[in-house]
Formats: sequence, structure tokens, C-alpha cells
Amino acid sequence: MDFLFLALVLYVMGAMTMLWPKRLEMAAHAIGMVLAAAASALTFLASATYLGTMCGWGVPAGLTLGRFGSLMNIGWSGYTLVADGWSAAFLVITGLAGTIISLYGVDYGKAYRGTGIRALSGLWNLFLASMVLVLMAGDAFTFILAWEVMALVSFLLVNHESKKKETVHAAYQYMVMTHLGTAAILIAFYLIGSHSPSLLFSDLAHNTLEGPLRHVAFAAAFIGFALKSGLMPLHVWLPNAHPAAPSHVSALMSGVMLKVAVYGFGRFVFYFLGMEIFAYGLIVMLVGLFSAFLGVLYASMEKDMKRILAYSSVENMGIIFATFGCGMLLVQTGHGTMAMVAFTAVLVHSLSHSIMKGLLFMSAGAVMHAVGSKNVELMGALAKKMPVTALFTLIGAMSLSSLPFTTGLVGEWMALQSFVTLGWQTGTQELRLLVIGAFVLLGLTGALALGCFVRLYGVVFLGRRRSALVLKAHEMPFFMLLGMGLEALLILVLGIFPMPMVQLMQASLTGGMMALPMVSTDAVVWNGIGDFANAASYSAYSPFMLLMLALIVTAVLAFVLEGKGLYVQKDVTWNCGTVPTRRQQYTATGFSKPLRRAFDFILKPRKERTFLKKEHAYFGRSVHYNLFIPDQFTEKLYVPVQHLMVRLSSLLHLLQQGSVRLYIGYTMIAMVAVLIWGVM
Repeated sequence: MDFLFLALVLYVMGAMTMLWPKRLEMAAHAIGMVLAAAASALTFLASATYLGTMCGWGVPAGLTLGRFGSLMNIGWSGYTLVADGWSAAFLVITGLAGTIISLYGVDYGKAYRGTGIRALSGLWNLFLASMVLVLMAGDAFTFILAWEVMALVSFLLVNHESKKKETVHAAYQYMVMTHLGTAAILIAFYLIGSHSPSLLFSDLAHNTLEGPLRHVAFAAAFIGFALKSGLMPLHVWLPNAHPAAPSHVSALMSGVMLKVAVYGFGRFVFYFLGMEIFAYGLIVMLVGLFSAFLGVLYASMEKDMKRILAYSSVENMGIIFATFGCGMLLVQTGHGTMAMVAFTAVLVHSLSHSIMKGLLFMSAGAVMHAVGSKNVELMGALAKKMPVTALFTLIGAMSLSSLPFTTGLVGEWMALQSFVTLGWQTGTQELRLLVIGAFVLLGLTGALALGCFVRLYGVVFLGRRRSALVLKAHEMPFFMLLGMGLEALLILVLGIFPMPMVQLMQASLTGGMMALPMVSTDAVVWNGIGDFANAASYSAYSPFMLLMLALIVTAVLAFVLEGKGLYVQKDVTWNCGTVPTRRQQYTATGFSKPLRRAFDFILKPRKERTFLKKEHAYFGRSVHYNLFIPDQFTEKLYVPVQHLMVRLSSLLHLLQQGSVRLYIGYTMIAMVAVLIWGVM
């Protein structure tokens, strides 16, 4: 039996656990999560094996892909499932993340006992199944149907803690925004489908859409998928929905669902619309660059642990789309071979971000589970209470900061190499200036990301406790630590030995209908890119050799310093003759103040002072300070639009007069209009 078909069956069985009786809710939860993990593992195994055969690795003995020539190609009653190389790359991401996060959810979900735990595990399976179906859809109807199921189920998961007012607000905001994106995608499918023999993807690839309508189709597709990816200014749902959802749901949404949007956009660009128009790639690259910079800037200001990670997802999706736009520009300028590097970087960083952001959201869930709060200002010194979680979080923070020996550096290194290639190969001064600007923004983004996660890790796990909540903190149970540990291990292994990951992702770009030429991945990761005959003309990055060098230097230092009579003296930090207190250590707000002042013109922070009642007759009043940093896109764009829509909708009261005769007249007018339309 085909592995992907079996995986879908297991997802359905897992979804059925929500129908179990309440007295078996814990068993239903455990079995549901295990079935999700097993189905995701089969998805990963099938897709990774398929890509491995395309790399020439061969298939292990006894392991076959079933009766299909491609990964999957079946149809039934108008529904078509086709999985090619582009699908397989994202099925690898979905399967890997689904397996690990489902194991984490076995223990994490127990906190919802008595509060819809059966629905949580059942919807979890439906969510995974819907994303797999989106990736395997072979026609527009199946794609939209699976996309809508994915949107609806994720809405229900975000709204799981519906007794909280902010959760309901975030869930419905997400639902409205995601349906606006779906409407845009429908417009793109309609325009392309109306100029194609049928709605099958194989027929849509041969559409005859030209002229302004082609531009409209591209704009609609980009808006729809950019909204789902959380690119600015369409990101407003993401910083609210991720904190509202259960942490393992947030991990799956950030790690997988955002990448499904990348898959959809790639499907349109590679197969339906092409990359012949220069403005397409330019728009995608610029939107991605500004999303990356602004996303990490807002992440550096937040105090909610999950909102920090949500804005970080905006940053990383910006990097992915900026690199995608760079590849589109390389294709448009006639450098398709070099574009392969950019598109490989897109897939590699998508996989890397799925791993490291999954780890950090699971870590956030562990901290919330232990402390009972998401506010980093109330934490501190958690490394003493949760040493294993602290270690795993440190690895994830290092990867999101793109430090060496982590998988986060691999994708961003390849992205930087693709921008170097764009400036080096195109030869025009305008593009070279554009690349310089891109490097400035990417450099700022990288520096801000490092500061952001130093701030996050230091305030949460280091220093001294900032509140009594830390006293009740404890280490996590086995399955939660297992999920975080597997992600941390992948970050290090794929960071030191990235070639298998790069080769798998690159292989996905050479299958199906894609016509991108193959280049040597060795030249990409180990020796840089550009002039492949003289690869040394670009800076090289060899993670394994760099690790060996670091180990040798460490060993030499240890040998030299051994026996030198070194000693360590510990003492209280000098504090002008007084003993320092917990209140004197850096807060998250204080840590980011220099950055906030530097970018005050963008952030426009609001400061409030509240004078409290005197507590003593001889001393002054207490003062309470509050700092609020609004999202400028929400303040300047969405709130005015919301007010305008409310005013326009109030005009409908003019039609509602309470007269039955008037309403019958409206019906007659509508019928006459329809009849006239029919004979035209």
C-alpha cells in the first residue's frame, strides 16, 4: 500500500478520536497524537525516499513507493491528487514537523483535560491531513477545498481556549484575514482557469493568459499567499493568532502552515505564470526584505514570549520570499543555472525555519506550562529550574540567530550567496545598487535577530528571578523533552552536515514540469557560487571544517592553560557599596531601549504615566509607567479601513424600513435585473 495513502487513512483515524466518549478522553488524546505522529512519519518517509531516488541515493531494500510513477498520481470523481518533486519538498517539512510536534503534544495536551482535549487531538489530525492534501492537490478545486479545510480547522484550533476574550478576537481576526487571502487565490485560479482547457494543474500550466489579466492574476496570487505567510503589511493576524493558540498548534502553524503558502506561491510562479516579467521578482524581493527587517524589529520590542516568536516568523518568511524574488530576477535576466541556488535556499531555509521555530514554540509552551505566564518580564533564572529545556532553547535561539554549527546559518548563507550572484552576474548598475540595499537590510535583520534572541534567552533563563512565579517552575515530562530534544539534535546535525538536506531540497527542483538546470550542491555550500570553475572567487563556508578548527583551538588552549594555577573567584557584583537586588537587573524593555530610541520614527512608542494614591504622608506619590508599541500597519491602515466599513455599513439602515411591501419590491427589482442579465 502506498505510504501517503496509508498516512491519510491514519490521519482520518486520528480525527475520529474526537468522537470517543468523554470517559475515554485521555486515551483518545494519546491515541490521536500517536496516530498523527505515525502518519506524519510515513509522509516524511515516502517523500524523503522519493527525493532520495532523484538524488541517486537509491531506495533501501524492501522500501517501495507503490504503484505510482511519481510520488502520487490518482484521481477520483473529479478530485485529483498529484505529488511531484515540488510537493515532496514540503511534504518532507510537513512530515518531519508533524512527527516531532505530535510526540511533544502527547504530554503537552494533557493540560487541556476536561476542556476539549478530544477535539484538540482530533482537529490536530485534520489540520495535518488538510495540509498534506493541499500539497498533493492536482487541480484547482481540490486545492481550494483542502485550503479551506486547513483554514477552518486552524481557526478552531486557535479558538480552542474560547473562554478568553483575546483568544476569540484573535481567532476571528485570523478567520477574516485568511478568507480574504482565499478570495484572492480564487481570483487567480479563475483568471488562469478561464484561459486553460481545464482546472487540472497539468492544463493550467499551458494557459494562454496574457496582458493585464496576467498581472492581475499574479497580484492576486501573491496577495493571497503573502497573507497566509504573514508578510507585511498583511501580517496583522499572525502576532495575535500564534499566542492565542495552544503552543504545539503555534509550532505547527509557524513551522508548516506558513510554508504551505510558499508551496502555493511557487506552484503559481513555476507552473502557471512564469518569471519572464522583471517587476514580479522585484516586488516579491522588496516585500520580503522589508518584512524581514520590520518583523525582527517588532520582535525585539515585544514582552510576550509567543509574540516575539510570531514576529520572528514574519522575519524568516520575509527572508524566504526575498530569496524567492532574487531567484525570479536571476531567471528573468537569463541566469537560470544561478537561480537554482536561490530556489534551493528557499527550500533549505523553509526546512530550517520549520525545525528551529518548532523548537522555540515548544520551548515557549514548556515555559508557560512551568510558570503560567507568557510575559518574559516575570521570568528569569529558569535555567536552574529547567536545565534541559534551557539547553534546547539555547540551541534553537542560536539557530534563529544564524550562528555557526546550526541549520539556521545554512539557509541564510545560501540566500546571501544568491544575492551576491544577482549583483555579480547581471552586470547592471541598478541591480547592483539594489543588491547593496538588500545586503544592508539583511545585515540589519541578522544583527537585530541576534540581539532579539540574546534578549529573549537572557531574560527568561539567566539572571535572577523577577517574580514569585519562577519558584513553582519545574522540568517538563518525557514526551515534551523528547520533542524539543529531537528538534535540537536536527539543528546541530544538519548545521554541521548540511549536504544531505541541501541535496534533497535541490532534487525537488528538477522533477515534474520544472525546467531549472541542475548545478553542483558542493559548489553552493562548500565553496560558494558564481564561477563554478573558480569557486574560490566567493567566500566559502564549510561547517564541518569550521567545527574541526574550533575543536582544535579549544584543545590547544586547554593544553596550554592546564597547570597554570588558574583559579576562579566569585563575589557580589559591585553596586556602589550596596547589595544589588533583583529589580536592578536588566529587563527586556531596558535591554531593547537603545534600539527603540534608534528606530523611534518607525515604532512610535506610546508612554503612559499613572500617578497612584499616596501610600505615606511624608513621601511622594507612586508612579506607574507603561510603554506600548503599536503595530503601525494596524494603526495606520487596518483601523481606518475598519472604521470606514462600519460607517458604510450603517448606510444599509436606509434600506431597512420595516415595510413588507418595500421588501417585496426589492425582490421584484432583483428578479427583473436577473432576467435582463440573462437575455443580454
